[in-house]
Amino acid sequence: MKSSYLLAPLLAAMLSSVSLAHAGDQDFTLTNLTGMALGSMYVSPESDSKSWGSDLFKGRVLPNGKEVEIVFSKSNEECKYAIAFKDSEGSEYEIHNVDLCTVIGVKLTKDGSSIAYEIEK
Repeated sequence: MKSSYLLAPLLAAMLSSVSLAHAGDQDFTLTNLTGMALGSMYVSPESDSKSWGSDLFKGRVLPNGKEVEIVFSKSNEECKYAIAFKDSEGSEYEIHNVDLCTVIGVKLTKDGSSIAYEIEK
């Protein structure tokens, strides 16, 4: 089952109630293939990647093998993002310089002690 989370620009991107009809260019499908459940997700423009803002999963867990739609506000013009995750045990992972304006999907895998990602265009 797919879940939908709504995302607006953080600091310029706080969680929003924008419908899919008003989606931004940065919208993407996040697929968790890490072998573990992800307990939190934070997104920030790369230019401000230390201001993560709110947990986009809002207490939910994204199990291994599942995906979620991430939807941005249409007014958001940022393209380069940092994305941070916590697994269900509290370990933290970050990926950087993801150009969300050019992708339709991000597949996460685990590579040793870090998260690796593959872009779907």
